[in-house]
Amino acid sequence: MIALLLSARPAAGASLSRVELDILGKSLTFLQPKPVGDVTVAIVYADGDAGSRQDAQAIADAIGGGLIAGGAVLRPQLVNVAALNTAEFALVIVAAGANDEAVMRAARPHHALCVTGDLAAVRAGTCVMAIRSDGRVEILLNSQAAQIAGIVFAIAFRMMVQEQ
Repeated sequence: MIALLLSARPAAGASLSRVELDILGKSLTFLQPKPVGDVTVAIVYADGDAGSRQDAQAIADAIGGGLIAGGAVLRPQLVNVAALNTAEFALVIVAAGANDEAVMRAARPHHALCVTGDLAAVRAGTCVMAIRSDGRVEILLNSQAAQIAGIVFAIAFRMMVQEQ
């Protein structure tokens, strides 16, 4: 399974833009094994944080009815961070204010990929991959966090990204 985490950076819209979500979709084709079929994306938000919930909804709206990722179709589902341990998911996107160790702990047993727009979260090891497209595309991969979660990317992908 794959978990995807997105953390917010100041923005009027979603913490990950549609462009960044499309980049995520292309990145997932380098996972080993590749996701296929309908893939539930848990978009995680912080309990009691209206801004976090609003960001989660904006991310879900950006994904819409489904985002094509190779042989997979990503289907969004909003999940409170407190309920993530009991949720069924293959990806987790973490909205503003919800990117912390609790999400990573919930994602690891699923061998889940954590993706965020927050480079600091990846550097700290609370997320596996960050995607940003401010001016240029930047993908940061925390190799140690990926290894702990059992996430494996093809060598061709790892050659294209910055590894921590």
